[in-house]
Amino acid sequence: MMEGERREAPAASGRNWAEMQSDVLMLIFQKIGLIEVLRAAGSVCRSWRKVAKEEPELWRRINMTNHGYVRNAYLLKDPTRVAIDRSGGLLEEFSVEGFGDDDLLRYLCDRTSVLKRLCLISCYQFSAEAIAETAKRQPLLEEIQITLGSFTQKVTEIVGKECPQLKTFKFNKTWYHNPDHDPNYDDEISHDEDAFGIAETMHQLRHLQLIGNRLTKEGLEAILDGCPHLETLDIRRCYNVEMDADMQAVCAKLKTIRLPSDSVGDYKFEAEVFSDEEELDDDVNYDIPGFHDYFDENLFAHQYHGIFGYWPW
Repeated sequence: MMEGERREAPAASGRNWAEMQSDVLMLIFQKIGLIEVLRAAGSVCRSWRKVAKEEPELWRRINMTNHGYVRNAYLLKDPTRVAIDRSGGLLEEFSVEGFGDDDLLRYLCDRTSVLKRLCLISCYQFSAEAIAETAKRQPLLEEIQITLGSFTQKVTEIVGKECPQLKTFKFNKTWYHNPDHDPNYDDEISHDEDAFGIAETMHQLRHLQLIGNRLTKEGLEAILDGCPHLETLDIRRCYNVEMDADMQAVCAKLKTIRLPSDSVGDYKFEAEVFSDEEELDDDVNYDIPGFHDYFDENLFAHQYHGIFGYWPW
């Protein structure tokens, strides 16, 4: 180089995100989660928006849980319907937390018939009849999880009758310790209707989880007799079950058994509540993971109102 000549800086190596292959984009979208795909991925460029809207494979599993909402979960209703539409009839797994109602399940069933897994967490607006209707319209359904819902009695019987091929059933509640209970109010002491419903209708069951249930030894015996293919059983915090030597011997035949007093460290929801604990605000869903962590709810709601409110997906 001649003295005095200026050396040109090498051109910055850039990446054209619009030219990224669709299979790579699919992996990225699956990593960031479908909520973020709905919220922002489509606004990056036209090619990203095309993949987000026109690849049904991306929406085969819709998971709208762990979203961080508390009072504003209703904001996810419309985006969830958009996600269902984008599945193009290929939807196999559907999970929601803290929002939804019977209309959402009907919307789901009108757009897919190949559902294999249904998961409802802290959903208090779904009826047992709507879940049973969903099971009836989804012949491939093998797994149902209902954690911390509000249902009338005999929900297990209603659902089991419509879904006799069910392989996995999770029906989890919260065990409330109440020393001031009314001894004449059996619902506070024991309740075997859930267990009897399972025993009478879910004969193909392989995996059962009943955390915080009020079934008794009689109810557990009925399940073990009525579900001969059962392999795993989780009855943590089911303190009404008397695990005597005979019952332990019967349960020992299962591949996996979680007993009433076993740790719930790997269970992310409220498994039991003591009556002397501070009263909770009925208007807040404390079951959403991470609620007690720092959370700027107003800012979060504002962001989602702004984005979901005007963005046409």
